[in-house]
Formats: sequence, structure tokens, C-alpha cells
Amino acid sequence: MTETIGDIDVTLVPRIYGASELGVLSLTAPGASHPRVEYVGGDLFVGLDDARDHAALTQGQADALGRPFTEALAASLPDAAGPADAVDGALVIDDEAVAAAVLLEPARLPAAGLSGAPVVFALSRQRVVVVGSDDEDAVGRVLDLADELFEAGGPLVSAHPIVRADEGWAPFPWRERFPSLELRFERILRLFSVRAYDVQTAALQRPDVHIAEAKIQVLESGVTATYAAWPKGTATLLPVVDNVIIADPSGQLSVATLTQFLDAAGDAVVRTGLSPARYFVPGDQPRTSEA
Repeated sequence: MTETIGDIDVTLVPRIYGASELGVLSLTAPGASHPRVEYVGGDLFVGLDDARDHAALTQGQADALGRPFTEALAASLPDAAGPADAVDGALVIDDEAVAAAVLLEPARLPAAGLSGAPVVFALSRQRVVVVGSDDEDAVGRVLDLADELFEAGGPLVSAHPIVRADEGWAPFPWRERFPSLELRFERILRLFSVRAYDVQTAALQRPDVHIAEAKIQVLESGVTATYAAWPKGTATLLPVVDNVIIADPSGQLSVATLTQFLDAAGDAVVRTGLSPARYFVPGDQPRTSEA
């Protein structure tokens, strides 16, 4: 689909975004430079890219289109009715344009092959998987795929599934539907959050604040947990993790859960508006020399 922006004709194609990526872009490309997107459901959005260089259509550029953004977005979708039927209870979409079309126009989803309402896992832009809301085995296979994609090291979108609802899409209540998969879901959510924090850490670098990294730890019980280190006395942006390692200048280390850490800190620690979320932990006040 070709649109005119200013005096230039560009071919626009749909682009899938997760909330964490948009949160980072709010730092690196704020205001008129931020991608223009349409909300889908859960933490998923769809925008438009210039097909030549995959540069995002920005808020400022969208304002210069000759028609409303939603109309341009609809015009960018493939003409085909939708993807093929599911195989073994799962529909794996590796074409981002087709996946965007399914998210924006759920009626394109095939009726055959799914057990229950359609549930979408937009794991990456080239791996969007649709399974049935009653198919525990298929959901388990998606979690295996999510683990593989994390280990492969490529860009990820979201670990939060959405389910077809009357008004579009809604968060899928996996805890209630599949309690036996809870530990596996929690692992994938933590893996994806660590990847999102990695990207955010690179965007936040500044000389006056320590940007703590979120890291993965597999406990002896097999449970996957996250942790970050706080150099005591240092101004820090701390990610939301399970445990905080407190490094005292004397060399001593101690560990607290995030809840324990926040309770002990009281009002001194402030939750920021960053996405993914972080807490600002102030450093020690510099000492002033006595006259």
C-alpha cells in the first residue's frame, strides 16, 4: 500500500509492537518521532513501517498522511482472507503482515483446527502462534517455542497471550485455565522481561545513575527467578525482579526479595514511569567539608 508523506510516495507495511519496545522507544524516539500505533489488546500494538528501510511511521508522519491512520493501517493488510488452518492444534504465522491482519481483524482466523477460543502468543514478529483456549498441550508447546526463541537471542515481542473476546482481544487468564503450567509460564515471563530490560538498559545509559541489569537464576528447585544488584549508596534504576543483591562498599553481600527491599527503603525509593517498570533508588548524599 502506497501513501504520500509530504512529496514522497512510500510503501507502508504493518509492524507488530510489544509494550516494552514502545516503552524504550519513548526514550529514544519521543514525541513526534515515536511510532504511531493502534492498540490491539494485552500489551500488543500494530503500527506501520516504510517497506524500503523498515523505518517506523512516526506520530509526526502519520499526521501528514492524506487520510486517517486507521484507514492507512487497514489498507496495508494483505488481501488474502487469512492464514491456513491450524495443524496439531496450533497455527504458526511467520509472516508479520499476516499476523498483524489477524490481530486487527480476528475474523480472518480459520474456524477449523482450534480447541476453544483463539489465543495468540506474539512471541516475535516472525513467530506469532494461535492455539485454542482449551488446548493445554498446544499451549505447552508454545512455551517450549518461547524458550527456544529466548535462547536463540533474537528480538522478542511479548510473552503475554491474548484471547479472542466479544470486543476484540483480552488478556488470557492462563493461571485459572492451566494451573499445571504456572511454573513454565512464570519462567517464560521472566525470560522475556530480562530481554526487555537488556534493551532498556542500553537506552538508559547515563553517567550519574547506575542502571542495574536484570539477570536470570535457576534455583535448585528448578524455579526460574530474576535478580539485580544494588551497589549500596549508589543512585540506581532498579528493574522489577524477584531478588535484590545488596553490595555493601565493605564487600559484604546480602539478599532481599524486592518486596522486602522496598519495604525497608520506604518512601525513599520511587517507582518511575518507565516501561518496563523500574524503581529509582537514591544514592548517599555527598559529604560537605567542614569549615
